[in-house]
Amino acid sequence: MVVDDEPDLLRLTKKFLETEGYNVHAFSSPEAAIRHVKDGCTTCTIVVSDIRMPGMSGFALVKHLKELLPKTKVILMSSFVIHKQEFKKVMPSLNVDEFVSKPFTKADLVEAIKNIARQTAA
Repeated sequence: MVVDDEPDLLRLTKKFLETEGYNVHAFSSPEAAIRHVKDGCTTCTIVVSDIRMPGMSGFALVKHLKELLPKTKVILMSSFVIHKQEFKKVMPSLNVDEFVSKPFTKADLVEAIKNIARQTAA
């Protein structure tokens, strides 16, 4: 699942992932993504979300999705560089698996997903 309020970035991120063989559900608002999960989607195993969006932040989205699908893995996108270890110290209750800094490449995003797969396998 990809969630971003910027249409061009949403479309590009979806395309990046689809060309790698991923089945992607894309949403321009956190509320739409939550509705999708509440409507019965159980195949969303990884969520890639922007942090700053109108109405609901990526942080709030993660909290809602983790309540609905606790095993969902999360990649947050931001224009700022966020270090995972520092983030865990500041927000230990929010389980984020990876961060990707904007602008990012297809390779950056795929590497973040592969990191999650390695962490899950370990």
